[in-house]
Amino acid sequence: MIKLVLSDLDNTLIPHRPNEEFRDAKISNKGLAAIRALIDVGAHFGPMTGRPPSSMAETFRGESWTYDTGAYANGQLVCVDGKVVHREWTPAEPLQRISDILDEQPDGFLVFFDMEGDGPNWGVSRKYRVDQQGESGFLRVERMLPEVEGPTLKVIVRLHDSDRTVHLCDLLRAEVPELDFVLPAPDANVIDIAPKGYGKGSATRIMAAALGIGLDEVAVFGDADNDISMLEAVPNSVAVANASEHAAAVARWHIGDALEESVAEAMAQIAAATARGKMPEFMRE
Repeated sequence: MIKLVLSDLDNTLIPHRPNEEFRDAKISNKGLAAIRALIDVGAHFGPMTGRPPSSMAETFRGESWTYDTGAYANGQLVCVDGKVVHREWTPAEPLQRISDILDEQPDGFLVFFDMEGDGPNWGVSRKYRVDQQGESGFLRVERMLPEVEGPTLKVIVRLHDSDRTVHLCDLLRAEVPELDFVLPAPDANVIDIAPKGYGKGSATRIMAAALGIGLDEVAVFGDADNDISMLEAVPNSVAVANASEHAAAVARWHIGDALEESVAEAMAQIAAATARGKMPEFMRE
């Protein structure tokens, strides 16, 4: 039976309506009820997200019990029952090389996040100023530095023109092979950066080990390419109908669209099955 449920947020557990800002999307009553049902039967739930923990209070409407367990920065900060159990740092030297490359490109700069506090985001670039960036939800940059100051738990490349994202991602993969570069969505204007070989899949294994459970007792839900390592890590991987082609291909199980709150429905089914010591109907051959 399932003892740990991990879910990506944006366009997986948290549906985004047309023209809705990511920062405005929040957990539904149905989603909260499903998480409560999991916890009430002794299972753990956790968000598996690129966001920092400080943004979870708004996303989960102030219900901190929903994210005491979770993995943030695409798994580089892992928490179980309110305690940090793992930090995976991205080193400074290759990040500075990325910044140097970006300074020679027509678009793009590094954005760093305060993962364990509630401080502002900051950028690294010699060509941009803060007042050139404007407001963009959680990507708002408060200050701009000329050099990378040190290792970090969360850093991305931000672009203004999403048409160049794929080209720039391919360039960075070739020039800085010791790091991983992942597009969180096909039309994203950001590129996620992580230590080589580390991602949501690594965090999934760390969380299972911390809880003393097997990977066959974990269910994961995702929709995008940055969820693929998580979907590959466990036998009971689930993709929503709006998933990318690659994410859908590696998932074992498939459910409805995020807009239909299919993840909340699936989690409620998992909770009911776990209460009976069984697997849910949709996870049976």
